[in-house]
Amino acid sequence: MLFRSGSNREHPKRNGFTVPFKFSRKNVPDLMRHPGWCLRVMGRYIMNGGMPRYQNYPEGYRGSILAASASGKKVLQGMQGKNTTWDDVNRLRDLWPRSLIVKGILRPDDAAEAAKRGADAIVVSNHGGRALDSALATIDVLPEVVAAVGDQATVLLDSGVRQGSDIVKALALGARAVLIGRATLYGIATGGQAGAAKVLKLLATQFEKNMGYVGCPRVADLGPHVVHASRSAS
Repeated sequence: MLFRSGSNREHPKRNGFTVPFKFSRKNVPDLMRHPGWCLRVMGRYIMNGGMPRYQNYPEGYRGSILAASASGKKVLQGMQGKNTTWDDVNRLRDLWPRSLIVKGILRPDDAAEAAKRGADAIVVSNHGGRALDSALATIDVLPEVVAAVGDQATVLLDSGVRQGSDIVKALALGARAVLIGRATLYGIATGGQAGAAKVLKLLATQFEKNMGYVGCPRVADLGPHVVHASRSAS
């Protein structure tokens, strides 16, 4: 059976957001209702060389978000792999001499396999729930993944980190660090670099306070004992 690739992001579809981006009867009035945002964000792009581009992509795929459909499809298709297997991790390990991180792990057996294939670290992630809305919560599977990997690879956690207390929970359950990309993106969207810096400061303050609340002055003092594990009634 042939499955369609890509995620079903219903909210962007409902609001007329497409990649490549196209002006529509929905988003144009929305932009007009937020002139301050347009001036600060869109105006800055226009003053500095044009609309946003895929600058984080390899050379040849750095098209504009307003690129024609054919160009946009080239960007998306060129960055996707529909036949990826564990052997590709072996190839990457052979090609890349530095730290190799495998992201998107939600199962202990997959975590162990990634470590076996030479991954230096794995990221327990459901990609923020944007791809599969019924995916497991990363905090729930984290302890099993940590147990499966042991000291073979570093375990990081991603997805759902919104408060400093979330960071405390993840570290207590065995993660070495957490990724907080979406929270900082919210800050960037509202206040640029200053907004991202404020988000980081808020998280750091919350983290320090919660460390005090659970009685752990050092990260090394954290452990499963500070997290209440709910148990379903038998």
